[in-house]
Amino acid sequence: MSDAGRGHRSHPFTLVVCSSCRVATDQVVDVLRRAVRGCPHGAMVSTGCLERVLHCCRDRGLHAVVQPCTVDRRPTGGVVRIGPIVTVADAEAVGVWLRGGMPDDGTLPERLRAAPAPWQVARLN
Repeated sequence: MSDAGRGHRSHPFTLVVCSSCRVATDQVVDVLRRAVRGCPHGAMVSTGCLERVLHCCRDRGLHAVVQPCTVDRRPTGGVVRIGPIVTVADAEAVGVWLRGGMPDDGTLPERLRAAPAPWQVARLN
């Protein structure tokens, strides 16, 4: 059954994909592209390394961040760090989550939530 058939609706978002993480196959990127195209107000941007935003290792898979926004691309919430996206199944899980409106209900598996960059983590002392 499609996501729309379950009453889910996507929300506007911008998905920023690290083009430096080319360990991912073209199939993984294509699955993400199809998922974004299936969202009326979704946008996918390819950029250089996202190491300032998340803690990634280029040899482990594709990393990305997604930010909810308005239709005219103004941010409406914080970024969600995603990765590593290694398999087509991982990319499909991200696509289901995006089409479902990016809920915070476990739809996006914990293993696909990337850690923030070390300098963005608060230190106690």
